[in-house]
Amino acid sequence: MTGASPLKAYDVPASLLEAIASGTSDTAELERLRSAERSMQMLLLRSLLEQAEQLPPDVLHGRLQAPAGAWLMMAEAQKQSPSAVETIVSDPFVRTWAARLLRRLEENRQAYRVGNDGPRDAAEPPLWVDFGQFHCLAAAVAVRAGITAVVRLPTSRGRVWLPTLGVAGPLDAGPWGISEVQCSADGIVFRGSKATVEMTWHGAAPPPQWQPVIEVPIKSPPSEDAGVLRLDAVTPCRDFGSVLLPAASAAETADTWRTRLADASELLERQLPKAHKAFTALVTTVVPLPSPSTDPMAVASASSPDAFGAMALSLPPDRAQAAAALTHEARHQQLNALLALVPLVTDLDGDGLQQDAPVHYAPWRSDPRPILGLLHGTFAFAGVADFWRTIRRGATEGPEAARAHFEFALLREQVREGARTLAATRRLTPPGETFVAALTRTVDGWLGEEVPGLPAALARQVCTGRRAMWRMRHLVLDDAGSRLLADAWRSGVVGSQPVRVLPRPRPELVRPDARGALSRLFLSRPDEFTAYRRAARGETAAQMAVIAGEPAEAERWFRRRIAQRPEETEAWVGWATATEEHDRPPAARFLLERPELVAGVHRALETSGDDSPDPLALAGWLAESGARFG
Repeated sequence: MTGASPLKAYDVPASLLEAIASGTSDTAELERLRSAERSMQMLLLRSLLEQAEQLPPDVLHGRLQAPAGAWLMMAEAQKQSPSAVETIVSDPFVRTWAARLLRRLEENRQAYRVGNDGPRDAAEPPLWVDFGQFHCLAAAVAVRAGITAVVRLPTSRGRVWLPTLGVAGPLDAGPWGISEVQCSADGIVFRGSKATVEMTWHGAAPPPQWQPVIEVPIKSPPSEDAGVLRLDAVTPCRDFGSVLLPAASAAETADTWRTRLADASELLERQLPKAHKAFTALVTTVVPLPSPSTDPMAVASASSPDAFGAMALSLPPDRAQAAAALTHEARHQQLNALLALVPLVTDLDGDGLQQDAPVHYAPWRSDPRPILGLLHGTFAFAGVADFWRTIRRGATEGPEAARAHFEFALLREQVREGARTLAATRRLTPPGETFVAALTRTVDGWLGEEVPGLPAALARQVCTGRRAMWRMRHLVLDDAGSRLLADAWRSGVVGSQPVRVLPRPRPELVRPDARGALSRLFLSRPDEFTAYRRAARGETAAQMAVIAGEPAEAERWFRRRIAQRPEETEAWVGWATATEEHDRPPAARFLLERPELVAGVHRALETSGDDSPDPLALAGWLAESGARFG
C-alpha cells in the first residue's frame, strides 16, 4: 500500500473467455477476475489520494486530517493485520463511494468548478465530507485489526459509516459534522456533538444507535473454514450510488435471511460446485430488497460494476429460488469483472449507432435492451438454466419436479435465442465472438435433453407469447410497407416485395407479463392457482384457462374482446396463444410470428378511412397470401 509499482496489463486468453462463458471457470480463472478487480479498487483509491493532494486546502476546510494521513494509518495497520486492510478496501461500497467521488470531481472539472466546492446540490455533501470517508476506512481497519486508535470522522445526516461493520448515530443534528471514534481492545466509543455511542466486545447487546452489518455463515452447519456473507441493510450507498438511511426492518428478518442464504449455499455446494465456487469467490455482500408485489414467487436482484462483490436481493421464498438468485448474480459479477479487462462488444454498429441503444429483444424482459444488457442477461440466465437443469435430475415427481422442468425448458429456449441475437448483431469484438460462441455451444448441448410434456408446453407458450407481445409493442412496419400491404388488401393481390420493419421502443406500453408467473403458480402451487382462478376476471382469467388446459374458454373471451375493442392489439396475441398448439390456424401462427405486420396494415387502413378490417381475418389473409415479407 505504501509504494507505487509499474502497472501490468492483464492478459485475457481465449481459454479464460471460454471457461467463464461455459460456466466451467475454476479457482485460477476466478482468482484472476478477483485480482483484476482488486487492482481496480486500489487504482480508484490511489487516484482519489492524488486528486486530494491537488485540491487547495480550503476545499477540505481543514476540519479533518488530510486523506493521506488516513492512508498512512492503514499502511501501518497492514503490517500487523493484512487481512483487516484487505477486508476494508475490498468492501463493495468502498468502491461505490470512490467511483461516485471520482465522477463528482470530473463533473466539477468539466463545469470549471474545481477548487471552490460549489455551487452544488443541497443534498450533496461538501468535498471534505466525501474525502473524509478515508478516515472511516482507517477507523474500520483499526477495529478489525484490534488496534488502539482515536480517529476524527465526518458525519452525514448525523451518522458515521464504518465499512463492513455498520453505521453509528445519529451523533449530531446537522447534515454534515465532525465526530470522533475511539477504538480499543474493549470496544468502540463514538462521540458527536449531540450523543455518545458506546459498544463493548464482551457480550452486551449493541445500543440502538449502532446498526451493524450482519454476518451470515454460507455453509450449513457452520464449520471452521466456513465463509461469511455480509447482509448489509445499513451502508449509506448500498443502492450502488445514492445515500440511504439504515433499514429498520433488516434486524427483524435477519434469522430468516441467515437460514435462507446458508441453505442456498449448501444446496449449490452439493449440487453445482462450480456455481458455488464462483459465488463464494466473488460475492461478499447481500443487500436486502423489498419483495416484488406482483409475483410472490419472484425474486428481485441487481448488481453493479461500481459495487463489485455486492448483490441486491429480495428475500427468496425458498432455498431453490435463493440458490438460483445467487447463481444469477454471481454470473453478473463474473461478467462485470471480465468486461473491465476486455471489451466484448463494439461501441458502434455498422450503421454508426451507439451500441447501448435499447433495441434488442431479451426474452426475459418486456422492454428493449441494449446489447450489453442482452449480453449480461444471456450469460446470467444461462447459469440459472444450468441450475434448474441440475436440480430437475434429483426431483423425480410432484410440484418441485414440474417447476424445475419448466424453468429449465423456459430458460434453455430464452438463453438460446439471446445467444443467437448476440451473434447476429455484428457488434461483438473478437473476444466477444469467442465468448458468445462458447456460451452457445454450452446451451446447444442441452437441446437433446427431454422435458416432460406439460412443463415443456407451458414453457413454449410463455416464450411464444412474450416474443409476439414484444414485437407488437416495439417493432413497427414502415410507412412504405404499410401502404404497400394496405393496397394489396384492397386489391386482393399481394406481391413478394420485402417490407421493412423498424425498431420503435415504446416503454410506455410495457406492463408485467403474467404468463410465466401464472405458469409457475400452476405447476408448483396448484391449490393457490385454483383459488386465484376462482377470483380472476378478464384477461387474467383467460390466460389462466389456457394454462389449465382449457384454451377454448380463453379463445372465446379474446374473440369477444377483439370484436368489442379491435384496437387492443395485445388481445390479438392473446387469442393466438389461446389456440391449440397442435392445430393452430394460419392467422394465429402469423400473429405469433409477425404481429407488427398485421398491426401496421390495420393502422394504415384505419388512417386512410377504410372500414377497419377484422384483425384476425387480416392476419389470416397475410398468412395465406404466400408472400415473402423479408
